[in-house]
Amino acid sequence: MYIGSQFKFILIILFLLFVALVFILIDDSKKDFKQTQQEIKLTFPKNNHNFTQIPIESRIKIKSGDSLYSFLKELDIRENLINKIILDDNLKEFSRFRIDETLLVRTDSKTIRIIKYRGKQLPVILEINSDSYFIFSDPSLFQKYVFFKEFKITDSLYQSGINANVPDVILADLIYIFGWDIDFAFDIREGDSVKILYEDTYFNGNFLFNGDILAAEFINNGEEISAIRFSQKGRKDYYAKDSSNIRKAFLKTPIEFAKISSHYNLKRKHPVLNTIRAHKGTDYAAKKGTPVKVTGDGVVTRADYSESYGNIIDVLHFNTYTTRYAHLNNFSNNIKVGAKVLQGDVIGYVGSTGLATGPHLHYEFHINGKHTNPVNIKPTNAAPINSYNLANFNKIVNERSKLIDNLSNNE
Repeated sequence: MYIGSQFKFILIILFLLFVALVFILIDDSKKDFKQTQQEIKLTFPKNNHNFTQIPIESRIKIKSGDSLYSFLKELDIRENLINKIILDDNLKEFSRFRIDETLLVRTDSKTIRIIKYRGKQLPVILEINSDSYFIFSDPSLFQKYVFFKEFKITDSLYQSGINANVPDVILADLIYIFGWDIDFAFDIREGDSVKILYEDTYFNGNFLFNGDILAAEFINNGEEISAIRFSQKGRKDYYAKDSSNIRKAFLKTPIEFAKISSHYNLKRKHPVLNTIRAHKGTDYAAKKGTPVKVTGDGVVTRADYSESYGNIIDVLHFNTYTTRYAHLNNFSNNIKVGAKVLQGDVIGYVGSTGLATGPHLHYEFHINGKHTNPVNIKPTNAAPINSYNLANFNKIVNERSKLIDNLSNNE
């Protein structure tokens, strides 16, 4: 009896602990979580403000063999001061030059400022005086201004955008953002329209580099596709107005601005062998050397040469899907079996190796080892906006949508 009573008592205690834990979890779910993106104030340039490009002679592109030492020598800085700078541990990262990286140099009678920027990261400044130097990063020296552009597609997307004075970097970002929903070689129609709200960075009133697209609207074949930039959990992504993530498991196409020259066709006559042979993929005609992007995160399972496929790369995704890239001219650096690749990485370049009549990419999509028409693939979206970020996201959607509407010609 005594043992039974003890057992019942223990069960009651465990049950009460379980109930308390449930209440704690319910209470936690209702807490007002700290939002991962605060409201961003957008700054437009003042009317008639004429921004100027930084003189081309002030922009230095790093070439093979360049070093911080050789760069400082060209600026006629004293040898002993150069040695101090080179040996300073705080300047180790600054002194690591990458080919095609850009340095900006500004000089006056007393000071030399070397501004180093990589992509869209906040630039770092090395300031050198007659006998001293220091390194810093000062956001107040840089201004971000928002610009709005819109255009209708009358030719290609790229040429129509260029004609509307949209920077090519912004056009490339636009293609990346909408690349999950639109095949720019197959889906574009004359009369489609684009509206873009984007941000550029300036230094002392001079253009420095193109920033991010903040919001965009694309009318494709009468259907509106929208994208709003938002950050959560430390990752910047683009979301539709309904809070779903635009990013998907796979891009719709591995090549930008390429035309489909041959569709998936199980009864196609082979152009070289002149026999009926199933064409279990999609061919994209493009110039030799055109970059080929992997359409999803994965691991390289094959990177070699085949008599029919030529230079070929296979990538395994989520242990279920495999994508194939064939007739490549060559592979990108570090592409080998076992290498991890991220969606959008350039893995190779268009060629005409193997049984090919001309330069093109042959692209295949397999599900559990079975060939599938790549054009018909409808991959799932990445994670949507979290519930505790939804109110802030909806506010930004409303503000930016109204802003685009007010700035648009609405023809």
